[in-house]
Amino acid sequence: MLTRRGWSLVGAAAGLLVGGRLLGLVQLTVLGFAAILLVVGAYAWVRARTPALVAARSLKERLQVGVDGRVDLEIRARRRSPTVAVGDAFDHGRRSARFLLAPLVPGDLARAAYRFPTEHRGRFQVGPLRATSSDPLGLVAVTRVVLGTEDVVVYPRVHEISVPPEVAGLDLDRDHPAVRARVEPTGDFMTLRDYAPGDDLRHVHWRSTARRGHLVVRQNETRRRAPVLLMLDVRPSAHDRASFERAVEACASIATVLHHAGRPFEVVWSTGAVIGAPGRRHLANVMDELAVVQPHGPDRLLISSTRRRSSAVIAVTGRTRPDDSGALSVLVRDGGALINVVTADQASAAPPARSRRFRLLTVRADEQPFPRAWNEAVLRWQRSGNRPSSRSAARA
Repeated sequence: MLTRRGWSLVGAAAGLLVGGRLLGLVQLTVLGFAAILLVVGAYAWVRARTPALVAARSLKERLQVGVDGRVDLEIRARRRSPTVAVGDAFDHGRRSARFLLAPLVPGDLARAAYRFPTEHRGRFQVGPLRATSSDPLGLVAVTRVVLGTEDVVVYPRVHEISVPPEVAGLDLDRDHPAVRARVEPTGDFMTLRDYAPGDDLRHVHWRSTARRGHLVVRQNETRRRAPVLLMLDVRPSAHDRASFERAVEACASIATVLHHAGRPFEVVWSTGAVIGAPGRRHLANVMDELAVVQPHGPDRLLISSTRRRSSAVIAVTGRTRPDDSGALSVLVRDGGALINVVTADQASAAPPARSRRFRLLTVRADEQPFPRAWNEAVLRWQRSGNRPSSRSAARA
């Protein structure tokens, strides 16, 4: 394609030809044809020396906000190539990394690297990688796609916070008597049995062994708690841009610490949609969704109309309305606990009120950083003997 300089030369050639015809000056006509020949020669030059490049891109497909993403490029030439301008687009062409590639011969390897910013979470696109070659006069340039696109997901920032406190409430074994408790190396004592090859000798019950004359081991059980229900308020009316980002970071941090602590958890939107799926990639699937979530849905907590209940509910909300208190309390089983993380200014509405049916802990993260508010609230919960109140909540 013609460059700006090429179009200028074509316009000048047209003007010279018209002027030579009107004025009857052969010199102007010759100059006009000479300019046209230059453009045609530039086309022939570029077509004959179009580079044949092969490239490979190396990058991390999962990053976090604040962690610079690095892209490494390796480029080889199938045949001798001239100096080429290479550009790798980012975020659907809104940004691009550009550099010049020196002439290469077959077998040569050129390496380049650049960093792209990760100030915001989301799903971004790296590429395509384009190589542009032009003639020595810069009249004609040809651009070819050397490498396609790749997606990069930038996760929300994850803060180091304390593990949510263990809470009481009905467990799965009590709700479903037909479901047997799991046998675990640790837990409550269940029974004694004869030693079997492969058993841990630390679990040998020596008194029973001495009495029976052969090895006897303890068999323990761990009662299974219902998973922690982690809810993110996605109502558009409940957030401004800053409070919603704080809420997403809080949800990502809580999900991460629950995963690392081995605590089962479920993540849901306030619309009732369940995020992620049980399994080894549960946290990764949750983080993928948190990277792209935006405020959506109606301005009420639809999750309260579902049958989803838990003994431990962590609700990350923005500005709450008076009727939200009852909607959140419906999610908590009798004897359970509700942790309400507030990320927006509550000047016009109050967080859920205390209830005798469950215990409430309020974490005010609307005026101070979420990690500090969370850690202070958990510490006060533990010091108060797991009897939180609205006064003991971390106040911003």
